Amino acid sequence: MGDKIKMRTLVTGGSGYLGSVLVTRLGERHDVTVLDLREPSNREVEWIKEDIRNNGRLENIAEDFDSVIHLAAVVGDAACNKDPNLAVETNYLATKALAKVCKKNGTQILFASTCSVYGATGLKYKENDDPQPFSLYGMTKLVAEKDILDAGGIVLRLATLHGYSPRLRVDLVVNEFVRKAMAGRIVVYGGRQLRPFLHVSDAADAFVQALGTASEVYNVASENMSILELAQMISDLIPCKLEVMEQIIDKRSYVVDSTKITERLSFEFKRGIKDSVEELKSALSNR
Repeated sequence: MGDKIKMRTLVTGGSGYLGSVLVTRLGERHDVTVLDLREPSNREVEWIKEDIRNNGRLENIAEDFDSVIHLAAVVGDAACNKDPNLAVETNYLATKALAKVCKKNGTQILFASTCSVYGATGLKYKENDDPQPFSLYGMTKLVAEKDILDAGGIVLRLATLHGYSPRLRVDLVVNEFVRKAMAGRIVVYGGRQLRPFLHVSDAADAFVQALGTASEVYNVASENMSILELAQMISDLIPCKLEVMEQIIDKRSYVVDSTKITERLSFEFKRGIKDSVEELKSALSNR
């Protein structure tokens, strides 16, 4: 797809942490509309205030677009465990219905899945390896992937996001560690758990690059490291006290291979955790 071709793109969940960055990136090349219950941080884009679970309304809306980037979800283990019914309705059933609409209309759909589908095996995963999710969040995303692929869509399995966004989340581990380091202390539970990481701007760029390409599943992660290694890196950049507790609260442990997206789509990761530390120090200092 050439840069001169403008697509009409609907971004569900476009007012969230990733969506706020993505919508600005997309707006540089395409006509963008956000579907979300919250107003977008970018006031220049068209906004449709709607619940993603409203299937009847969504069917009429989706007809007007060349592509749909589906970010709307209940994100993370804690949020899904707090309201399992909402998680299933949003992450699986609403995605299934949207994929069906896109297939019917010939609309390309791109789906924000998660590396959490890989579970807690400690293994290094490629896209064709068998996922082994152990959380409700991972399971809802994995089953939804099948409907996206059946509709000829693209699945991006995103690593744990980090970095600055106009709709900042401080509960993500990198962002949280930066905030805690600025307060003087990081506490690590376990620490040997392995995790892939991805800057939120690189995640946005991955969706832009994938638009108009063939149906596929891609891992999207720029760095893999243990939680303890992460904490040590951040405590070196922001000097603070570092405590390690034996208790493991989050058992997820895996690393991923992102060679496929770099080779197939010529995608380049441009930002890392150190970039996020500098961004977040500035943003959180001004809060």
